[in-house]
Amino acid sequence: MRAVKAAVVLAVLPVLAYGALSFYRVLVTTEYLAVNTVVVTGADRVAPEEAVELSGIAEGQNILSFSAGEAAEALKTNPWVKTAEVKRRLPGAIEIIIDEREPVALVLLDKDFYVMDASGTVFKKYAVSDRLDLPVVTGLTKDGLKEGGAEAAGLLQLMAVLRPREGFNLSDISEINVDPVFGLSIYTLDEGVRLAVGSGSFADKLASFDKVVTSRGGALGGIEAMDLNNSRSVVVRFTTRAFKEGGANGQKG
Repeated sequence: MRAVKAAVVLAVLPVLAYGALSFYRVLVTTEYLAVNTVVVTGADRVAPEEAVELSGIAEGQNILSFSAGEAAEALKTNPWVKTAEVKRRLPGAIEIIIDEREPVALVLLDKDFYVMDASGTVFKKYAVSDRLDLPVVTGLTKDGLKEGGAEAAGLLQLMAVLRPREGFNLSDISEINVDPVFGLSIYTLDEGVRLAVGSGSFADKLASFDKVVTSRGGALGGIEAMDLNNSRSVVVRFTTRAFKEGGANGQKG
């Protein structure tokens, strides 16, 4: 009796497999499941038509005839795309969800500028068409950018403090210099004042900078540099002209 049952099962399996295959063929060829709408969300620097082209999804294509995962990976060939997801909305709509990289700085490497995102990834060579107005990072090397590098880690810590800051923040900076010996230095956008911040305790050092600026009525004129590495006091160096005239406000520094 068991042998008969086994024989029946073995006989039925090919029929079921053929039926499933036939049903699948119908699904992936039916016009009812043809793609008629592709919506792209989250894209700013990536044009919607470019995103659709990169995904490889074409209007009229059967919605089940492609791999959503492969389409998402294809989207990531655009350097601005950090992550991507492709979702099917039956019967004929596709949603492409893009999470773009957030540029925070331009990094000078081997005489060329590259764009760095908020995670510290240098993801593309800068082009004029990128239209970016960001601080420039100098002094970094390709080795220094490797994951776990102390120089890159310190830079990211500094930018993490500067970005959400009220008052003086990342938008007020023209350059950040990375030095393996002396640490980090900031050059202000206004007046080009050099702020030596070294490494670590950046929030406290910038708070000290705020106090100096406030005491001067918000002006940086006449100041050449500030050393913020001493927790007890800020060392201010005035320009030669300001020093000869008795300081920017009539007082010697």
